[in-house]
Amino acid sequence: MIDALSIASSGLAANQAWIDSISNNIANMQTVGFKRSQVNFMDMVQMVPVNADSSSSASRQLTGAGIKVSHQSQVFTPGAIRQTTNPLDVAIAGNGFFEVELSNGELAYTRAGRFHVDNDGRLSLANGMVLASDLRIPPDAASIQIQADGVVRAKLANSSETMMVGQIRLTGFGNAEQLEKINEGLYRPTALSGEPAYAEPGLNGQGTLLQSHIEMSNVSLIEEMTGLVLAQRAYQLNARLLQAGDQIMETINNLRR
Repeated sequence: MIDALSIASSGLAANQAWIDSISNNIANMQTVGFKRSQVNFMDMVQMVPVNADSSSSASRQLTGAGIKVSHQSQVFTPGAIRQTTNPLDVAIAGNGFFEVELSNGELAYTRAGRFHVDNDGRLSLANGMVLASDLRIPPDAASIQIQADGVVRAKLANSSETMMVGQIRLTGFGNAEQLEKINEGLYRPTALSGEPAYAEPGLNGQGTLLQSHIEMSNVSLIEEMTGLVLAQRAYQLNARLLQAGDQIMETINNLRR
């Protein structure tokens, strides 16, 4: 009976993590570049004797001991691409990530290409993280052109010509689903994701860039609500199992009086 309570408890914890993941996905439906998370489960087993008199390993067998969350993976299916009026909004049509530099110098990766020009002329995100690609926008640039292959050109004031100021590189991973989420839309590599591989947009399997476009979240409300119903039902079943085990134990205790 103690095993039943333990199994029910593990099910409650695992399904609560599932519900939390779905809730976070729904909350970020309108977050630019957000990728939904998916909870993965694994069965727990334990070795138990076949009968009370046996103690050798040959007379033991594996039995279920509940369930737990093995890990959370990211689902990098493409989100809808929406056109904007901002020339510094850049979407990736296909595979790849923008490499950005954090305030501590660490590199991270994102698909949320909503940039602006900082005081040093670098392309940066709203939270201050700068694009790792080596380019500088001149302070007197009247307009900026970002080509599909990542080449960035600036048209200077009082000039009819454009000048190349740099190129945006994209980064790919052998197993992007195993990237570690730092916060919404920002990731760092892990041993399972592999090392970053750099390429110009349009080459080596990387996507191309779309200026004045942003990639929206890939969360589908219908899919998340369907998953939420399943997670809640599983949670309720484990709660009933826990309650039934408690009632049986109470009955057994009353018989001993």
